[in-house]
Amino acid sequence: MHEEVVSLPGSDIIPSMGKGHVKIVLPCTNEGEWLRVTVDDILESVDVSSFEIFILLNGDRLTDLAFAREPRYRDRIRILEVKEPLGVGNSINRAVWPGDAEYYVFLDAHSLFVKRDWLQKSIACLEEHPEASMVQPEVVQFVYRGELDKGMPVERSRIQEMSLAYSCRWAWPYDHPWDIAEVQTRPLADRPYEAMAGGGMAVFVLAETFHRLGKYDSEVGGWYPECMDYCVRSWMLGHPMLVDPTVRVLHRIKQEGRRYPTRHLDVLHSIFRTAFKYLSPRRRDLAEILFRRHGLHRQVEEALQRVKRGTWLEERARHLRERVHDDDWLFSRFSIYEERFGVVSLS
Repeated sequence: MHEEVVSLPGSDIIPSMGKGHVKIVLPCTNEGEWLRVTVDDILESVDVSSFEIFILLNGDRLTDLAFAREPRYRDRIRILEVKEPLGVGNSINRAVWPGDAEYYVFLDAHSLFVKRDWLQKSIACLEEHPEASMVQPEVVQFVYRGELDKGMPVERSRIQEMSLAYSCRWAWPYDHPWDIAEVQTRPLADRPYEAMAGGGMAVFVLAETFHRLGKYDSEVGGWYPECMDYCVRSWMLGHPMLVDPTVRVLHRIKQEGRRYPTRHLDVLHSIFRTAFKYLSPRRRDLAEILFRRHGLHRQVEEALQRVKRGTWLEERARHLRERVHDDDWLFSRFSIYEERFGVVSLS
């Protein structure tokens, strides 16, 4: 483990972490100016008395934190720097601990907001549904035309909205090997409703619930799988995932791909790890077959070896003792399509 550097520029004047305290966690790897812009938008839109912004820098080489030394930031920001890239799930896990807040907000560090009431409405939803594992808002995907100038605010006229995202569910890869999840692009209701999983771009959760359910799996990574894994586990333990379409968060689509390397093997490993922990053996076999049919035999073998070196068996044993639903219930509840095979060779 590389050395960690903790910076608490305003920790002495951040409100006490008692009842009602909100911890907004921003994992950051090479976000550049977008981290500052996200922090600015949070500070300008949040209207609750007790909150902090916790920035978890992990493997970051490009983000300039000079802005955080200015007085307007020092009373709200905490920073933890870790030298190696942790991924989203492990960054969030590292940023929270029991008793540090009553509510958590997990945001990608390239997010913007439309209305000042986004946080109040999300807290109200959690209070109304204390059994929920998490709440995801309506996420508006956007691209930003042109470069973001250093130290300058976002020009809203340069924001181009692209698509909506409310939740995701498994759509195991029938056409393309990485089309693993189907994103829900239309709301199912005009008030909070149940869905299979969040996409992880913006998450609201009761802190006590997040810790009780075990936080994100430290061995699951990739784009969204840590959130999918958490929601699958939670559903089987009797905790629903909710979408609140009345809350809107703008989420930037990254275009500078060189800063964010694609690791398909991490996604494949994560899908298998979730399947091994929570699904029946026949569905574990189905997940393997679906990838092998695309010719990914080497990747499948490497991912399966990673799963078997991990702690999936201990996790499964603990989960089976506590769960109230099985994977038949889950697949039926969310109409997850299953291809029916006759005699199938895995070779």
